[in-house]
Amino acid sequence: MSSVITKTDAVVLKAMKYRDTSKIVTFYTRSFGKLKGIAKGARQLRSKFGSSLDPLSQVSLVLYKKEQRDLHLISQCDLRGSPKQTRSDLEKMAVGLAVLELVDQVAHEEEGHEALYLLLSETLDRIEDAERNVLNLYFSFVLRSSALLGFSPDVASCSACNRSLDELEGERSVFFRLSSGGILCPSCAEGSRTRDGNRDLRFHKRGTRNIPAVREEGRVRVEIGTMKVLSFLLKSPLANVTMLALGPEKGNEIDGTLRLYLRQHFENIKPVKALDLLRKFNSAGS
Repeated sequence: MSSVITKTDAVVLKAMKYRDTSKIVTFYTRSFGKLKGIAKGARQLRSKFGSSLDPLSQVSLVLYKKEQRDLHLISQCDLRGSPKQTRSDLEKMAVGLAVLELVDQVAHEEEGHEALYLLLSETLDRIEDAERNVLNLYFSFVLRSSALLGFSPDVASCSACNRSLDELEGERSVFFRLSSGGILCPSCAEGSRTRDGNRDLRFHKRGTRNIPAVREEGRVRVEIGTMKVLSFLLKSPLANVTMLALGPEKGNEIDGTLRLYLRQHFENIKPVKALDLLRKFNSAGS
């Protein structure tokens, strides 16, 4: 089977050992989306690849691409920038790896999506440069990547009566509809409940996290302030999202809501391990 040599920018999602001296590496590329390649000799002491195949690396990739094959031969892989600050900071590294985990789960093999690649690349750059509130970048990435993949949340106004969040300021909370990504004010939700029989998802405390007390698909009750934060994280320039400080309770509510939203729209999605490890570390240190 013939192969074509091609070049593309890429982000390294993960790598695994292969036989004695090689690696199989998963990339998210600008031209082809997610793909896997074999780097022969990558584990040798004087490998030409160096650290370019480590997760979080942004690289220029040259490979022999074979049609109808899911594993390609890596010819060259050069760093375009090394995330030194990210790798030396536990929180930054956990957030960066969480973003990579999410992309690996939601992206299909070799379905090119340049906008998703650009969002991924910029998010990693922002993590590298962030001075505070790094976790906001993960939350923002979840919302923006969902929108790019066809599941855009609409959290600015009630999807039934069109009243904005500012107009609903007198209400303590609204309902976030997991299937459509829209919100319902309490008045509209009451009418909807009598029509479709949906029960509400509420959150209760379990350790350092907010856990849905009722586990069924439908809608989740979310505080007005939290919905405003979600709107900010979705629509503000990515450079601005770390300007917002979130307390533990607000962060937990956002995390729980987004987990439910991802589970609704992406089949068989698993919890992001990097964030769970970060939570355990923070809990042990508190």
